[in-house]
Amino acid sequence: MISLSIILVNYNGAEFLHDCLSSIVSFVDFCTSEVIIVDNFSKDDSVKIIQNNFPTFKLICSDSNLGFGKANNLAVKQSQGKYLLFLNNDTILTENTPKILSDYLTENQDVGAVGSRLTFKDGSYQLSCGRFPNLVIEFIYKMRSGLDYRWHQIFSIFYDHLYAKFTDVDWVTGACLMMHRDTFNQLGGFDESFFMYFEDVDLCKRVKDLGLKVVYYPQTTVIHLLGGSAQGGKKSVNTHYRNSQIHYYKKHLGKLQTTILKLYLELSGKV
Repeated sequence: MISLSIILVNYNGAEFLHDCLSSIVSFVDFCTSEVIIVDNFSKDDSVKIIQNNFPTFKLICSDSNLGFGKANNLAVKQSQGKYLLFLNNDTILTENTPKILSDYLTENQDVGAVGSRLTFKDGSYQLSCGRFPNLVIEFIYKMRSGLDYRWHQIFSIFYDHLYAKFTDVDWVTGACLMMHRDTFNQLGGFDESFFMYFEDVDLCKRVKDLGLKVVYYPQTTVIHLLGGSAQGGKKSVNTHYRNSQIHYYKKHLGKLQTTILKLYLELSGKV
């Protein structure tokens, strides 16, 4: 009986795929789990890597780039698991994180979504959760990101201490996010209006609107290499990010904050 579906969306992620999928093979019990990969019309060797090295994984080849949310929704429709783990293609498991997270959800029925601790390849802390965005929070996060970039080793130690315990948070990153299938279906899945970025935050927002908790679970760690989920070049990524950001503001933060955001983006040349 399949109790867990591990779902990955891939777009030109050939350089990451083998290590990611091999780590799943190393730790996951396939008597109770399945892996479903949606390839978003990759132009590299992604499909060959999956077909030649991981033939038991279910591969769905799209004839167009569906984006992150829509591709995940497609995979869920063809999955069987009671629990759904959305995992980026540039992650590496270091233990059986899928079972650890599913066990936690089984024991905590008031939790609607849970995410693991993420680290960079060197083991240093990577932002894994946070507060819902608004103009003030995003300004604070931008400052924090700049400081972290300059003095990462120092700040990673601080963040490891700050995020050392189970924490009720607003959102956990879609790089490693687990939900009960019933919760996902109740929400109608990912909002497909987000092509990429903010769809995980939006999903967590709707989880909390149901009265359920979103929990950051640092007792299990996944390595996140970054870069495997990018959709196109820098300009394309920026366009996807800003479009999703504006859509999130329209959906959750109202006309005033959306107008201020658009004005800022236009005056700063970011759109």
